[in-house]
Amino acid sequence: MPERGYAVISLKSTGLFPYQRDRVVEVAVVHLDEGGHITARWETVVNPESNVGGATNHGVSTAELLRAPTFAQIASRLVDLLSGRVLVTHNAQFVTGFLMSEFDQIGYAPGRGLEAVCTMQLARSYLPGAGRLLVDCCAAYDIEIEPGPGALVQAVAGASLLAAYLHGSPSAAPWTDALDRAELNVWPALPRATTGTAPAWVHRDPTPTDVLATPSFLARVTVKLPDYTGPEEHLDYLALLDLCLLDRVFLPRDTRELRIQAEVSGISPTDCTALHRSYFEDLVRVAWSSGALSIADSVELIAVARMLDVAPEVVATALATPALAPRQPVTSIDEVLLERGDIVVLTGDMARARADWGKELVARGLALGTAVTMRTRLLVAANPESFTGKTGKARDYGIPIVSEFGLRSLIGVR
Repeated sequence: MPERGYAVISLKSTGLFPYQRDRVVEVAVVHLDEGGHITARWETVVNPESNVGGATNHGVSTAELLRAPTFAQIASRLVDLLSGRVLVTHNAQFVTGFLMSEFDQIGYAPGRGLEAVCTMQLARSYLPGAGRLLVDCCAAYDIEIEPGPGALVQAVAGASLLAAYLHGSPSAAPWTDALDRAELNVWPALPRATTGTAPAWVHRDPTPTDVLATPSFLARVTVKLPDYTGPEEHLDYLALLDLCLLDRVFLPRDTRELRIQAEVSGISPTDCTALHRSYFEDLVRVAWSSGALSIADSVELIAVARMLDVAPEVVATALATPALAPRQPVTSIDEVLLERGDIVVLTGDMARARADWGKELVARGLALGTAVTMRTRLLVAANPESFTGKTGKARDYGIPIVSEFGLRSLIGVR
């Protein structure tokens, strides 16, 4: 019987559309126990046995792929790592779509289909107001993501995000139910590779820090896109649009494939057009909020508009009209008024133990939060001028940031 717990999975692929011949080129799995503690991790590059796509998509060299095992060769081990555990990933529709496609090509099907807990969808409950990207959700908890393009980096970050959800959950019941169901859902076994011993999993070559790619203009803007409160299938589709913009060169087929994906997801042509327009307008709004747009920035945004088939008049209006200035954080305690039930978040190494501050705040009728969300009323930072995930989110949301000394003055503690 497999050990009870969670399996967080991340992958890299040659493109974004698994049913249009795009293939997996890297897989990473991280195990967590019932309490959300990481117990083990695995990763391997995967030889797609086909066109490897552009290296900018996945960051894996042809040399690495040629010495890597195929998906068929790692499948039995991968099944062992996932079976009986709660499958977890960020942007589950994308990841499970690729897994199902790869499994289908070797004639294998998991027992009850392939369902996964999606940390992106869960952010709606745990991180109201957060964006869709993993890096944005992690920033709300001050979860640091190691530099590097590998799938394991993303899987470890996803595991840390899951742990934050687990520890911040008001009830253990949903998690216990998920563990119970997964424990009973043991996947059918796959024969081991017929070449004798199973091939070793091959790690990607380490990338020197000094050659890591600087995020593109579109990548920097995409991470700041606002949340979306509409139907889940719309959120999944918008997450696919995000992936189109992150470190990718636009391909001629993207517009056609996006329309097909929208149709498969049950999104009507009218809704799809509206989603494309609002997505583009949000993108431009965020771009404007960071300052004036350069000619190069405008060219990239126009390329996005063409990919999304946004009407020319909408493009012209968006690019010609600067957005409103971003909200500035409140820094004076004279502007802050705390009321009973308000959520206060603490961050950084403080002179007084944070546990003691927590007791003090709760005793005064305030709530202690663990992540910076739209519902947070105040962020108390050891250094309010610092730039961390939490202070960055607070500035984005216009949440007051005060020092520990400021908190003392605010609640009347000597």
